[in-house]
Amino acid sequence: MEELEEKVEELRKEKRELEKRLNYQKEKYARLWEKYRKFVGGPHKPSSKKTRWEKEEEKRRNREREERRKDDGDTGDEDGENEGKGKPGRKPGHDPAWREKLDPEEEIDVTQDRCKDCGNDLGDPTGSHTRVIEDVPTPEPLTATQFNIFEYYCGPCDKKIVATHPDCPDEGDFGPNTLVQTTLFKYEYRLPHRKVSELFDTLYGLNISKGSVLAANERVANCLDPCYEEVKMELRDAEAVHVDETTFPVGGENWWLWSFSNGEHVLYRLVNSRGSGVLKEVLGEDFDGWIICDGLSAYPAFTEKLQRCWSHLFREAEDVSDKFEEAVPIDEKLHEIYNHLNEFLEGDPPPPEREEEKRLAMEAMEGLTEEEYEEEKVEDLITYIENGMEYWFTYVVEPEVDPTNNLAERDLREPIVNRKIIGTLRNERGTRIFERVMTMLATWKRQGLNPHEEMLKAVRT
Repeated sequence: MEELEEKVEELRKEKRELEKRLNYQKEKYARLWEKYRKFVGGPHKPSSKKTRWEKEEEKRRNREREERRKDDGDTGDEDGENEGKGKPGRKPGHDPAWREKLDPEEEIDVTQDRCKDCGNDLGDPTGSHTRVIEDVPTPEPLTATQFNIFEYYCGPCDKKIVATHPDCPDEGDFGPNTLVQTTLFKYEYRLPHRKVSELFDTLYGLNISKGSVLAANERVANCLDPCYEEVKMELRDAEAVHVDETTFPVGGENWWLWSFSNGEHVLYRLVNSRGSGVLKEVLGEDFDGWIICDGLSAYPAFTEKLQRCWSHLFREAEDVSDKFEEAVPIDEKLHEIYNHLNEFLEGDPPPPEREEEKRLAMEAMEGLTEEEYEEEKVEDLITYIENGMEYWFTYVVEPEVDPTNNLAERDLREPIVNRKIIGTLRNERGTRIFERVMTMLATWKRQGLNPHEEMLKAVRT
């Protein structure tokens, strides 16, 4: 009897182990599908051109769609016809999502006296219906305002005082609205200087050269200087900051665009350096918060209060395990550790339990590094894990720290799109404008503010 129970227990353990491996393979398949789906024949590829594997994959996806529709209660049209095919739009029972309509400011009666086809007199209307049409106003003509600026003498200060007005900038002949609009066209809507110049001519009849567009952007950047420094001060006092960097060409050379961010602020710094000096300059030498980052050596050279990004770790492990079977158990174990920790943290455990769980997780990860591996790429992965051993589990004991640096990577997307469009910045003058404008646009959006209104406030201050 005891032998039978032991046998049953062994089979149960074996079943759990097989289920674990099966779940891992399913996750791995999903990741590979997302990675390589673009290489699979699309719906418009002729069947004769598809491989057998592509045909089988298409059938599998269709079966999954049909099962999901049945689970959602969607069986096609209301009469039961075309069951399983579904219809576009929201499912039955959901309220429609109409675009909010404006209240009309004017009513116009649309009448007609005669038939357009035969010329017959139509007489009185037989019915009517209404339509509310929304339209943008015709661009208003350019305005010009003369400011008579008076000067004064202050005896106690022994200096001349020049009166100021919010709509009269200290420099140039363009008003606040023009300065702000040129900057938004350039950095928010990614138009080159030539297109900005043409757009102003088309909409407003304003003759503004490409050089004047650049000068206008620089004046706005000067006005944003105090805002930029304020964001920097906020990040220096933050409990945790996400930091990342990417290449950005300046004058034909590779510079580095750094991104610093927390929940409410984003700051960009564009410099010819990837060293820890950039961290000291932006965050200050006395920075005492946590940094969520990748494995760049500049970060541990700046501070020991780090959290290494698990998304980077997973990408490394998955890439190696796709090529070498020897790395599959490593990838499995890393996902197992991470998923277990996430489940553990859902209960918001007290600090002593967090410390104990961190110790156990670190021991489990160290166990991976104590094994011997034959493939050089697998050894490189182990080295990558070992180099960050102190920093993989900070988030377990520090609730304000995220385990991934996905926020910083998202912050870099918009500047990267600009980089792809403009190709390169020419000099440090351009980098300074880029830093300040992109920083404030990203920060205002993060805070749910209107960039046009906020930029206009800064220019008129």
